[in-house]
Amino acid sequence: MPKLKIYTFPDTVLAQKALPVQRVEKSYYQLVEDMLETMYEAPGIGLAANQVGVLERLVVIDVDYTRDEDDERAPDPDLEMKKKNPIILINPEIIYREGSTITREGCLSVPDFRSEVKRADKIKLRFQNIDGLEKELSAEGILSVCIQHELDHLEGTLFIDRLSSLKKDFAKKKLIKARRGSSR
Repeated sequence: MPKLKIYTFPDTVLAQKALPVQRVEKSYYQLVEDMLETMYEAPGIGLAANQVGVLERLVVIDVDYTRDEDDERAPDPDLEMKKKNPIILINPEIIYREGSTITREGCLSVPDFRSEVKRADKIKLRFQNIDGLEKELSAEGILSVCIQHELDHLEGTLFIDRLSSLKKDFAKKKLIKARRGSSR
């Protein structure tokens, strides 16, 4: 069971801009661990802190993790760890973008809806790691798309906000209707 609640559209926390982390404290280790467990369980490849109600500039990503749904044997914890390759980004900032790509995206905060979104193909990112050290990362392909998607969350933007007005209105109406139906 996920450790944290994932907020879904139209929860207002998703439209709020996250604040910079002033100092990376030891308490962030537990938050990151809980976010990763929640993301893996969902299952997803990225999770921004405001998706779990924390308005701070923190993102966890793992585009390499795959769950073998067909394997009925008891999971081997050592094997599970080998499959995971998490990236923790604190105060991430894109400092370079190149090219463009269109990818079909989905989101844990926008369940049961996917759409094509235009993003930069390659990016360079500056961030702090979980130990508070400044780092840079170059990314392309799915990692680049995932980082851009999660950084949008930190700005209070959902991927559906990047759609045309017509598609965005359709998506929002569909999602609100589905949410009302599930709360009965």
